[in-house]
Amino acid sequence: MKVLTPYLVVINLAVWSQCSIAANPVEFWGCKFNDGKDMSDLTSWTAQWNGVVDQLPDDGYTAWVMTPMFKSNMSDLDFLWVGAWPDFSMMGSGLDGFFNGKEGSAVFAKFLEITTCEIHDLYSSTQVRENSGD
Repeated sequence: MKVLTPYLVVINLAVWSQCSIAANPVEFWGCKFNDGKDMSDLTSWTAQWNGVVDQLPDDGYTAWVMTPMFKSNMSDLDFLWVGAWPDFSMMGSGLDGFFNGKEGSAVFAKFLEITTCEIHDLYSSTQVRENSGD
């Protein structure tokens, strides 16, 4: 038993440390603009989208538009849409409220007129370092 005790302690600490780190969902849309569309169209659309999302009861979604500055294949994407929720429960209720609502469906249809996104991935994100603010 004396031999097993250190191993059991290490295993318990490893399991405990994994349970204490909260993971949150992050989605990535990799997109190219449709013919005749550009970033100004997307920027106008985001104002409409924000108006719809602001009215949802679950407003835990945070989004970023990222444009490539350098990558191995500069022609495959014009931008990434990155969105994150605080937890998986808020993700579910947020997606349900947006896509099952009349306004959300309509504003998403406008998004599809602007861009084609061949990539849509969902990742589980775990913060491993926080900025100290110094």
